[in-house]
Amino acid sequence: MRKLMSLIATALVLGTAGTQVAPAQSLLSDTPVTAPVVSLRGLGESTILSTRPVARAGIERDAGLAAFEQPKSALMLSGEDDVLNLTFVLDAQRVAAGGDLVIAYRNAVSVMPEASMVSVMVNGSPAGEFPVRSPSGFDTQVLALSPAMLRAGMNEVRVRGVQRHRVDCSMEATYELWTEIDYRSSGFRSNSPDSADEFASLRTVGRNDNGLTDLRLILPTGSGVDALNRAAPMMQILALALNRDDISVTLADNEGSGPGVDLFVATDDDPASLDLVRGEASYGLSMTTHTDSGRARVVLHAATAREIPDMLLSAIQGPLKAALDTGIHAKRKGEIHADASSVYTLADADYVTTPFSGRLFHTAFDMVMPADFYPAEYATMDLVLHAATSPGLKPTSQLLVRVNGHIIKSLPMRDTDGEEFAGRRLELPLRAFRPGHNQIELLAELERAADDRCIFAERDDFAPRFILLDTTEIRVPALARVARSPELAALAGSAYPYAGSAGVDVHTLKPDANSISAALTMITKMGLAAGEPVMTRLVFGPRDAGVSSNAIVIAPQHAVGDLARLGAGGVSATPQQIDFARIPVSLDLVSTSSINLPGAAVPMAMTTDPAVLLDAFRQTTHNLGQGGATSFNFSLGMSDAFQSLRQWLNYERPSDAAPVTEPRRKAVLSQRPSVSGTGVVTWLTTDSPLDMIAASDMLADPAVWNNLEGENVVLDLDAHSITTTRSKSYFTHDVKDFGPGNLRRIAAAWFSDHFRIYVALVLALMAVFAVWVGRAVPRAGVRTDQ
Repeated sequence: MRKLMSLIATALVLGTAGTQVAPAQSLLSDTPVTAPVVSLRGLGESTILSTRPVARAGIERDAGLAAFEQPKSALMLSGEDDVLNLTFVLDAQRVAAGGDLVIAYRNAVSVMPEASMVSVMVNGSPAGEFPVRSPSGFDTQVLALSPAMLRAGMNEVRVRGVQRHRVDCSMEATYELWTEIDYRSSGFRSNSPDSADEFASLRTVGRNDNGLTDLRLILPTGSGVDALNRAAPMMQILALALNRDDISVTLADNEGSGPGVDLFVATDDDPASLDLVRGEASYGLSMTTHTDSGRARVVLHAATAREIPDMLLSAIQGPLKAALDTGIHAKRKGEIHADASSVYTLADADYVTTPFSGRLFHTAFDMVMPADFYPAEYATMDLVLHAATSPGLKPTSQLLVRVNGHIIKSLPMRDTDGEEFAGRRLELPLRAFRPGHNQIELLAELERAADDRCIFAERDDFAPRFILLDTTEIRVPALARVARSPELAALAGSAYPYAGSAGVDVHTLKPDANSISAALTMITKMGLAAGEPVMTRLVFGPRDAGVSSNAIVIAPQHAVGDLARLGAGGVSATPQQIDFARIPVSLDLVSTSSINLPGAAVPMAMTTDPAVLLDAFRQTTHNLGQGGATSFNFSLGMSDAFQSLRQWLNYERPSDAAPVTEPRRKAVLSQRPSVSGTGVVTWLTTDSPLDMIAASDMLADPAVWNNLEGENVVLDLDAHSITTTRSKSYFTHDVKDFGPGNLRRIAAAWFSDHFRIYVALVLALMAVFAVWVGRAVPRAGVRTDQ
């Protein structure tokens, strides 16, 4: 907490120090879709019964519900046996009153209601269960909770869904089973309408129609960058107190509607800001809620801007302390923060040992790797398996390990009499991981001969087939520790390299509300990733030439084109007042002045670094003027072969490359070294200013944010999908461990990345050895002639 207070104080000093340069949607569509019907054996989708849902509106929103803290993308039960860990927050008064746990759900039509059940536990105690039988629309289940089952602060809900298919007993059919919980109408309804602690109820706000937590920063018309920077630290602290992964920040000059939070920062020396809070006289941090809309209103009122840092420090020590301690500072379920040379178990990821009786076992957890982790082939992460299978399984049964969507290891389980794995070690290549968030999935294919017949009278869907013990270990080796850029995964995982005392300048080339909203969302997501406020300075206009500090640049494409064509000195002075008006759609909806680099279509105008420009030029012109020269074709063929080998080594799929046709509406998030080479610049560009809001909403979704990686990410704003491209070359910095062990691992990692150099070096050493043997042996040999 002391470190957090220190960082907040420093950020506020940056935010109020000057006036020249001030401090700084979902992959799923709104229409729910089934879990991907993809066979691990490539057999495709079952054709027996279609399970694709029809678009239907959710049931009526209940503003009196304390919403679950988990995002929309985490409210889906899939497969034959799945578990959701959910949380909600209560104060002591509402705990004493008791209430109801409300779960609104719908399921796939293929789910058999006679054999499918959802069971619920609250804080470790059974709360009830109900059959899964609502394929036509959302059905609401209400489970009464007594005060003895609740506790002040965070309450934990474990929802387990056991689902069986109506007519199909194949393993592929398990992908058709899903149950979706409605984020609008699920949560806890207290018997007490009032809350004694308003700040505790701050974490119960609902989500907007996009399934995101709406945090709205409200500034008076005519505000400039100084007012924005005065409010930015309070915005970050409020986002940390909310402890939501799906916060979308918008900037406006009026209050919002529907669920969300409106934030006001007012000072007596700014009469316009006082008008917005309607003359509220109380100083400090205050909060009110509107019970009809479920919207909260948070006001920070100070006499002058200089008082804001002290008020914020008082707030985190006072009304916000409980929210921070039980939220952003508490351990998250299903997540392991990995340290080098450490051992963890599945119990550390909150896995609960349960016998499994279905055809496809699945469990997953997140592992957060350090920001300076170098993934390469110098060691392996070991999975020490403790599990067992039952007799009667097909010899084709197997256990699969999937990391970030790629299957990287398989273990055959061929013993039809049952098998026990006591400490069986599976080596997981470190190259499959990335800095920041990694999702590790364990899947077991468990078919029996009776599944092929699929006769209802012979089905025994409750006989155990597999058990995975929570004593299964994950052993993390000694890691090569060197920070590399560009790497967006480190940005998403821990806000690297922008978290820390150096801070970061956040530039919006145009001071429109859409671009600033995207910048504020980026700042908020970085603060949540770092677990503390990120010191930022928001700036209207381009970066000064020769500046070597870290930076983030938010800009529509036409502004980038103007900057490239005219240079920083040729662009007209950027207005320093915020433009709250809705910007008309740009006439140039096609990306201009761009070079089609693999996977990202990064504009050449986005950098003035000569090396980057030269590389882009070479990639654009490498096919010109060569005709059918044999030497060129051979060189190109060798290059393609090495590229294919590189993709195989890096666990890249052909789909990871850029599509032939670019999305109609897209945003590009890319990372580049600064011109000086001592800083990192992250760019967010869109084709038109109005697309900034769509890009901001996509980045707010944790399903998108946690999958950022590489050098470039293209956001398809229509399909709500992303395409990533890894960098072909990195620059390293911040080597903190110069010990021989770390340097050896870094060297081994570097050679595994540059295998052509490694092969050439090995061949050269073999040649030297051959020459030495040819010279040394004749001189040292024994004469045999008489």
